[in-house]
Amino acid sequence: MIEIQNYSTHIKKQSILKNINLTLEEGKCYGFVGYNGCGKTMLLRAICGYIKPVSGDILVNGKSMKEAYIENAGILLGEPDFIGGYTGMENLEILASIQKKITKDDIAYWLEKIGLSDAQNKKYRQYSLGMKQKLRIVQAFMENPQYYILDEPFNALDKKSVKIVETMIQEEKEKGKTIFLTSHDERNIENLCDQIFELEDGKVLSC
Repeated sequence: MIEIQNYSTHIKKQSILKNINLTLEEGKCYGFVGYNGCGKTMLLRAICGYIKPVSGDILVNGKSMKEAYIENAGILLGEPDFIGGYTGMENLEILASIQKKITKDDIAYWLEKIGLSDAQNKKYRQYSLGMKQKLRIVQAFMENPQYYILDEPFNALDKKSVKIVETMIQEEKEKGKTIFLTSHDERNIENLCDQIFELEDGKVLSC
């Protein structure tokens, strides 16, 4: 269970999340929607422990994120870059070498699943925006995490790729994984989510 308790935080003295209270159960898919700048991405960062509260707390299975980071999570947040002169496969192998949980064959499985097999040996700098997004999604999925933190996962994807990623998310949900999605448009994620929360100006308005 993830408990968000009276959570508020500031960046450069500007309030970005305001007294949020939510209880989120394991094994469900939750969506967070709202316009750009409403706080949905910052809420995901808070759940990960990447930003710290001014007041309140976030507990992941009873563990406070004030002094820790979420564990066993596949994270798609912001726009982290890969190494332009390395291939897609080489970039993912570098990431996989940190925890040593998966093999090259495991990486290849996800590259094929998302439709990047033909591009796995192409230099990352040659990737289109859609291909870059697919590679970022693979890095979030490839180590079989318990939690998925996916900020706007369908950005830059064509219709076929959107369907593939929707299927990937649904399959992980059926395995009992806990999934968090954001979107500026509820219609993009409503078929995947057990519950959707609307954010505005750093507050949860409805659920």
